[in-house]
Amino acid sequence: MSTKTCTKCKKEKSLTSFRSRGGKQCHLLKSRCNDCLRDQHRDWCKANPEKVKVYRGRENVLHRRCKRRDIEPYQLFDAYDEQKGKCKICPKSITIEDSAIDHNHATGEFRGLLCKNCNRALGLFQDNPTILSNAAAYLLKEGHYGETRDTKVA
Repeated sequence: MSTKTCTKCKKEKSLTSFRSRGGKQCHLLKSRCNDCLRDQHRDWCKANPEKVKVYRGRENVLHRRCKRRDIEPYQLFDAYDEQKGKCKICPKSITIEDSAIDHNHATGEFRGLLCKNCNRALGLFQDNPTILSNAAAYLLKEGHYGETRDTKVA
């Protein structure tokens, strides 16, 4: 196993203890280990509480989330209003801040807002409707702790 010495703590560590300098495909690693980078970030946050407050503010967080999914903030608010503050899959109430921005992984197309559990479930089922249908049929046949067996899927 290859190792590298951190320029900050001077400890020799495995290469997995260092972040890439240029993204996922880059083979170049940062000179400081992840532990030292985390300590540096924590110290900076303590020394700059006002900058942290602005960065972590509601508008900034929503803007970054939208930018990551290539949508405009108005699309997020329109979807939230259209869904009446509910997850698009289950009846759970959601907030914009605590919702998952669902998107098609193949096209990047925005599909709506989900609660985090439904979003995780779609990911675990690989966004595959056949697998999801098989899971629903299995639960209906073998029993479940949700609604009665007579409940039809919408």
